Amino acid sequence: MKKIIYTLAVLAVATLVTACGGNSGGSNKGGTKFNPEGRKSSLTESERAAALAAKRAEQDVDFGTLFSERSLRLAIAQPAIEGDITSDVADRVSMRLLQITSQNGISGIGDGTFVCGVKIVETGRVATSTAPQKMTLKYELQFSVVNNVTGDVYATASQEVVGVGNTFREAALNAVGEIKNTAALQSMLATASERIIGWYNDNLHVIKNYVEGAESAGDYALALAILNSIPEQATETYKYVAEKQTPLTEKMLHQKATTTLASMEALIAKLGDEFNPAVGAYFELIPIDSPYYENAKTAFAEYSSKCADRREALEAEAAREAEAARAAEAAKAAAELEELKMLYAHEEQLAALESEKIKAQYEYDASVAASSAAPKQERGLLQTISYAIGGTFERLFTVADTAGGIIKEGLDKRREEQK
Repeated sequence: MKKIIYTLAVLAVATLVTACGGNSGGSNKGGTKFNPEGRKSSLTESERAAALAAKRAEQDVDFGTLFSERSLRLAIAQPAIEGDITSDVADRVSMRLLQITSQNGISGIGDGTFVCGVKIVETGRVATSTAPQKMTLKYELQFSVVNNVTGDVYATASQEVVGVGNTFREAALNAVGEIKNTAALQSMLATASERIIGWYNDNLHVIKNYVEGAESAGDYALALAILNSIPEQATETYKYVAEKQTPLTEKMLHQKATTTLASMEALIAKLGDEFNPAVGAYFELIPIDSPYYENAKTAFAEYSSKCADRREALEAEAAREAEAARAAEAAKAAAELEELKMLYAHEEQLAALESEKIKAQYEYDASVAASSAAPKQERGLLQTISYAIGGTFERLFTVADTAGGIIKEGLDKRREEQK
């Protein structure tokens, strides 16, 4: 299933990064389709092309690693926003780091204990005197992995990149696409991984204090966020994870049942009779012995019935149009029906991806809240995660909410290949 989820998620990123939007809550985004009506871009045509190229380059993310409960995890720090490093450029750099860490077997969704970030230093800026004029930016990227509990820098690496464009803004965007998964970066991540695993094995008492403190306070999502950042390779400490993970997950799902139900009902209201596996994911996360289960069961049954009716109606419409020899209308109805059938065919895999997204979102929200509330000198494992991931987490977590887009992107790609 991991491979299937990864394949579907890669298609989702292609859809996501071209749509590029949406908020982070699980209650109001599922199945939303990109609607460009009324939106105006501040980019020039060439800048827009550069932005799209950078976005498409982000799609090769190993989602199997990102959502694995056993992967070593690093929070991805967003670089400083200054000069030509706009928030858009910084976000793309974060996504590139997320891509590289996942390709090296490391999840980019951490609790903020360990952070991977990059300092961007401009080393050159040239505007040619030729026509048409071109702008060139040179940067030195200084990567580091930091232990936020101790402040220790575990490993570093550097890389030089060059971006060229019709404007400096475009050049900065193009420079992001030149960030490579180099041998130096791979070595940095390998060195940091060894030190991180060692720290987890040597500091079980510290982890227990944080986890049990969060559990005593009823903050089960926070306790899980800390637990789920411990990699399986930290064998001694991972025994504690195996012991605590299931009961804490059950407690969190019971505690969040009312929130999960509200999110499910909001998504159903938005979808109408449009089928989206995300609804089933919300339903599966509501425990059977929860007082909210019966309401969820009823809402899910009614929604499923509406979706089934719509599917039957589409099948009938496609047959009618084909029989009447209206080629264009028949093709349109057939395409919509094919998209729907593919969603149904991959329902289980898409729902599994969405479930992991929902649970991880609960953990992330708890970590941000705890980090924001704690005095700076007492944050420890909760160290400023709200600064660590920034918009990257929200962008990543819209992936599973684009279930319709996943299939549409796949169909569009296939039709393009057939031309």
